[in-house]
Amino acid sequence: MAPQAPRAVLRCSVVIVGGGPHALAALAALVGGDGKSPVRGTVAVIDPGSHFLDAWYGRFRALEIDRLRSPAYVHPSAFEPTALVEFAIREGRTAELEAAPVAVQWMPTTDHRPEHADSSGASLLKALPSSALFRDFCASLEAELPHKWLRGTATRVARAGGGGGGGGFSFRVQYSAAGEPHELREVEAAALILATGPVGAWSIPPPFAPLLSAASSACGRVLHSEQLLTQGRGTLREEVARRSGGDGGPASVLVIGGGISAAQAALTTSRAGHRVVLRSRRPLQSRPFDIAVGWLDVRHADRLRFEYLCLPPTRRLQAIRDATAGGSVPAPYLEELQRLAASPGSSLRIEVDEAVDRSVCTSTADSVQVNGEDFDLVVLCTGVAPEPLTSSALFRSVEELLGAPTVGGLPRVDSSLRWSRGEDVFVLG
Repeated sequence: MAPQAPRAVLRCSVVIVGGGPHALAALAALVGGDGKSPVRGTVAVIDPGSHFLDAWYGRFRALEIDRLRSPAYVHPSAFEPTALVEFAIREGRTAELEAAPVAVQWMPTTDHRPEHADSSGASLLKALPSSALFRDFCASLEAELPHKWLRGTATRVARAGGGGGGGGFSFRVQYSAAGEPHELREVEAAALILATGPVGAWSIPPPFAPLLSAASSACGRVLHSEQLLTQGRGTLREEVARRSGGDGGPASVLVIGGGISAAQAALTTSRAGHRVVLRSRRPLQSRPFDIAVGWLDVRHADRLRFEYLCLPPTRRLQAIRDATAGGSVPAPYLEELQRLAASPGSSLRIEVDEAVDRSVCTSTADSVQVNGEDFDLVVLCTGVAPEPLTSSALFRSVEELLGAPTVGGLPRVDSSLRWSRGEDVFVLG
C-alpha cells in the first residue's frame, strides 16, 4: 500500500527528532523550567514512543534494572545539576539515592550546599538514583516544559516551501504517524535538532544467528535482549518462564555478554531460581560508570573535553572508544555475581570463552546445545553494533540536502553541535 499524501503542515520554531534523555535535555535547554523560553513559538518533538524516555524505561523494566549507574547530577535538566537531588528532597525520597562505589575522591560540581549532603556529609550529587526516582523526575520535567508531542517516525528532511525556506521556516520534516505507517505528516520549523541516538543492527555471534532467525515464535530457544524492547515481550523473567515451558520448574539458561545488561540478565534469572551460565569473551571488568570518573569530576572534565576537541575529527571516534573501553559491570553487580557463583550448591556459573564466536550450536524443539551442553534458553546480551548514522534515510536526507560534512559516516559537528555551517541543524546523543 502506497503512503498517502501528507496532511496540512504544522509550523513551529524548533523540531526535535528523538525522545530519549538527550532530546529531553535539549527541550529543557530551549524552554527552561520557569517557562521563560529563549525560543519563540512551539517546540515539537517527533518520536515513536508515547512520552520521553519511553524506550529507555522499557529497557529498565525488561531487565528489572532498579538503579542507574550514573550519579544524581547527570540528568536532562540542562544547566541545573542539583535538580534531581532537589526533587528527591522535595518528594521525601532521598533514601532512593545510594552512595556510588567510587574509591577515588571526585567533585561533581562546585555548588556545595548542606542540604545536598546525606547524614554522613557525603554529597547526594554523587549518589546513584533509583530507576523509579529518575523516571518520576523526568516525568515531572516533561510535564512542566511546554512542547507538542508528535508520535511517529521521522523519515526525511527537505527545504520548507520546496526551496530555500521562507517565512522563517527553513526545514520541512516528514514523518509517519505511529500506528499508521502509510500516513505521512509534515512539520516545518526554523531549526532542527536530531537526537535519535545511535543506529545499528543487533550484534549477534555468528553461530547463534540461524537459531535466532528460527526463533521468531514465542517458544523459540534463542532470545536477543533487544527483542524484549522491540517486540513488547515483557520482562526477561516472564520470557524465560514462557520459553522454557512455563511449568514452574527451574530452567537452564545461557547468558552471553560482558556488560551491564548481561550481568543484570544473569542476576534476574538466577534470582528467579533458574540454573544460569554467564559467558563472556573476556573476564568481566568493573567500572563504576561507563567512562573514567575524571570525565565526571569538575576539576578535570573541562580539560578532557578541551583535549578531545583538539584532536583531528578523524581521531575523535577512536578517542570515544578508548574512553568507554567496551562493556563493564558496576561493582555491586559483579560482587553479587561472584558471591552467588561461589556459594555452595550454586546454580550460577561465570565463564570466559574467547571463542564464543566459534561456538558449536544445535537445537531441538526442547533445547539448544552449545558446545555439548544443553540449555532451555540462550539469552544474547550482546548489544547493538553501531552503524554510520548516514545509513539512516533521515540523516542521509540532511547530508544530501545541506552537503553536511561527515567522518566515517558520522556527522561532523562544531563545538555548538551544529552539523552544517550557517544552518540551524544540530546533532546530539
